[in-house]
Parts: sequence; structure tokens; C-alpha cells
Amino acid sequence: MIRIIALTMMILCFGIFTDNLTAEDEDGGTIKGEVLDTTPEQNPIFGVKVLVVDTAGNEYTTRTNKKGEYEIKGLPGGRYTISYTKDGYGDRVGKTKLLAEGGEIFDRIKMHKQENILTLFADILSVTVLSYILFFFPVPSG
Repeated sequence: MIRIIALTMMILCFGIFTDNLTAEDEDGGTIKGEVLDTTPEQNPIFGVKVLVVDTAGNEYTTRTNKKGEYEIKGLPGGRYTISYTKDGYGDRVGKTKLLAEGGEIFDRIKMHKQENILTLFADILSVTVLSYILFFFPVPSG
């Protein structure tokens, strides 16, 4: 009788142990990070598309939140390349990173705002319009 109880206890303990291993494997690893601009204030950038690609070509995407943060959970262990894109900013492709099974990677990057002809034209136009307004409608001195 004691042998049956002991054997039952061993089977139950083994079952619980293997269930924990399986649950841990199913959770996978996490890649998360933060995307900031290159200004001295290092402001977070909202809406950056983050593309994570493993060596088999599987793609995982997300976007940064208002704090410039992103997170992709449930990734199997392996090598990943992370790229970042947003209109008005220079695209970034990071170095390949190794994610341990069930591990976590944190990647903080900075993106440089690109000036293009439209943004330069808008800046020139706003200064020109403001100058004309001040010239034709001067502020009365007190």
C-alpha cells in the first residue's frame, strides 16, 4: 500500500514538473525597447513601426506607444534582426540580437528626423507669412 502511495506521489510530482516546463516554453521570449529622437531632450517617438525578423524569415510587427515603447512577447529563442521605420525619420536596422529561450532583450535606439523639401518649404512659408503679417499689420506699441 505504501509503495502505491509513493508511486502515485512521484507520478503527480513529475506531471506538475513537466507542466511547468511546457508552460514556460509556451510563453517564449520577449523583445522590447524604446525609440527616441536625436534632440537633446530625447523625446519618445509615437507610431514607429517595429519589425522583428528571425533567421527563418518569420516577421513580427508592432508600433511604439506614446512613450516610444514597444514589446513583442511569445518569441522562440533564436537570432532576430530589428528594424524601425516612420515617415519623416531615417529608417534604422539594428544588429542581429540573440534571444535566449524564455529570455528578454531590451533595445533603445534613436531616430533622426529627416528634413525634406516639403518640410523645408512649410518652414519657409510660415516664416514668410508671419513676416508679411507683421509688416502690414504691425503690433501697436503701448
